[in-house]
Amino acid sequence: MRKLTIAALCAAAMACGGGDEAADPASRKFTYGAAGAATLEEQAAADLAQGSAADAQLVQSGTSSDGSSVAGLADAMASQAWGSATVAVAALRAAGIERAVTTVRPAADLTGFDDPGCVTVTTGRISYSGCTITMGLDQLSVNGWFARDGATLAWDVTSALHSVGDTYDLDVSSHLTGNLTFGTATVAGRVRSDNAATIHTAQASMHVAYTTLADLALEHDGNGCITGGTLELRRVWTDRAPGMPTTGEYADAGLMFTWQGCGIVLVSRSM
Repeated sequence: MRKLTIAALCAAAMACGGGDEAADPASRKFTYGAAGAATLEEQAAADLAQGSAADAQLVQSGTSSDGSSVAGLADAMASQAWGSATVAVAALRAAGIERAVTTVRPAADLTGFDDPGCVTVTTGRISYSGCTITMGLDQLSVNGWFARDGATLAWDVTSALHSVGDTYDLDVSSHLTGNLTFGTATVAGRVRSDNAATIHTAQASMHVAYTTLADLALEHDGNGCITGGTLELRRVWTDRAPGMPTTGEYADAGLMFTWQGCGIVLVSRSM
């Protein structure tokens, strides 16, 4: 009986080895309060969603090849709605170093790689294999792909920054994944960003990580305006540095956006 109890506790805590892994952040569910008018910050996040949905339609139709606003939607909305700390700020504020994951993300659309041959373009697909951008002692790397196939737009791109300073060694990464499906006047799917930062100094090492997710079930008018449907935005911290707060910009949180018409959105907040 004692062995069974210890085994059960280990399984629950996922801390005793044996192959258990932490739960997928996407499994985190929130309970929401009553819907109300959006704050200025939440309205700005909703406006980003509308712009990104319009960009996604252009990419999916082949009219545009710039998918950066689509792939970065979850993080961009979180930053507007919550004033979200980037992983670098969250981990490194005490060290006086501020590096934003957003400096990594646009690299997926840059053309100034050390070796331009790392980018392969085929019909409906752009692939990055071992792409790097060297900036002094800093190096940015990009691997992954963007693809459109019929009514579907999908991507899986990892950007990573390695930076060396006089007193620190820093690694920041962002793994962007997503899959959107388009109907006659609808777009549905998920946009996800898994972010992490690690810093090593002579005194200590720190690591933090969080995931942002945007689940879309939207209706649009075909002219860049969302007219109905919902978008759930979630931020889930998966690793915190010792002593890091769990409230405010560092809290797990969710927002449910519900459109009532073009530019008209109500917001429910996690409790």
